[in-house]
Amino acid sequence: MLAKRLLIPAAMLLPLACASEASSSSGDAPAQTSGGGAGGGASDDAGVGGDTDDGALIVPEDLTIMAVPGGNGVLNLIALTLRKGPTNTELYAALRNDGDAHACSAAVSVELYDKAQRSLAAGINGLLTQHFYRLTDGSGAIAACVGPGDVTMAAVLDLPSDIAIEDVGYVVYRCPYFALDVVPIDGLTISQVKAVTGDAGTAYTGTLLNGFDVAVNTPSATVFSVNRVGRPLGVAVARGTVPIPPGGSWAFETNVVDPPGPVQAAYPAGAFGTQ
Repeated sequence: MLAKRLLIPAAMLLPLACASEASSSSGDAPAQTSGGGAGGGASDDAGVGGDTDDGALIVPEDLTIMAVPGGNGVLNLIALTLRKGPTNTELYAALRNDGDAHACSAAVSVELYDKAQRSLAAGINGLLTQHFYRLTDGSGAIAACVGPGDVTMAAVLDLPSDIAIEDVGYVVYRCPYFALDVVPIDGLTISQVKAVTGDAGTAYTGTLLNGFDVAVNTPSATVFSVNRVGRPLGVAVARGTVPIPPGGSWAFETNVVDPPGPVQAAYPAGAFGTQ
């Protein structure tokens, strides 16, 4: 019998932690891994609207969260929300780098099982980061990495709409990434994030600054609404159409987030090269 709550294996330092996309075929969930507690994340005294506990790290609270043994390296899931969205079932996850290696170009894949351990659905998306690095191999290549101690988030928004949330018993996850030798550099940063509430709902405004020495095309800002213990509740995105020159900035406004929370976690992104 698998114990309820958050189950995390000991962090492993791997030269390359690589896992394929979670399988969508039917079958039993992987065996239980060694246990561990969840913690960390932002905190705030304000409450969150909705019918869930603002202090919950996992919602629904009776979910069992399991890591694929050997498939996560330094990344451990610390908070998760599974809920119905406007068109699909949505999953929001926060993970923390609990090791000494940098997790570069990281992603998280998830597979949902019912209480009888039958597969219901699978999905994958990239993990976002607030920090940028340069490889030490002399190539000059730039990497977006989750550094030791950093918290990263992801949203999987395309899970099937016909999943009954109350039937989900287990969420199994794995994290592919590259463990690279890197040094920190200035990159993209987001500041002055504010929640703005209008007739359509709550959106976020802020400023994205390009600290690179080259222009950044297709800039974007992804802002998660977060509860007081660091659990992502929803996500909003702003996408720019004009390149940001070196040292330049972009004042953005996201689409509406549902639901808003007392805390926000903002992640920048962009691309190099000609459009």
